[in-house]
Amino acid sequence: MHNEMPFSKQAQLRLEELEALDEKRLIAQQNLELYRAQMTRAYNKLTRPRTFQEGELVLVLRRPILGRHHGPKFSPNWEGPYIIDRVYEGGAYLLIDKDGNHLMTPISGRYLKKYYA
Repeated sequence: MHNEMPFSKQAQLRLEELEALDEKRLIAQQNLELYRAQMTRAYNKLTRPRTFQEGELVLVLRRPILGRHHGPKFSPNWEGPYIIDRVYEGGAYLLIDKDGNHLMTPISGRYLKKYYA
């Protein structure tokens, strides 16, 4: 069918096909952006940011951070309580124990939870 058409007509058909492809890409990009926005809203609806102040008591998650969880099967996953000595930007915290000793480097807030005494 393309062999019987003049070259100018074939070029015109190719340009129309390319324009149709650009429109389809634009629609797909818009759908992707809408999907991402919807997923962000759904995630933010269920999450609560953890923020702590200096002087608060917190517990530290053992396994991912310290890497030395070699105890029995039912040993606790959290250790502490520790006191927050300094709050850094970006959600990092410097902890001290009840005697005032710095036991570890600054730690991310996602590995902490509030200790209620």
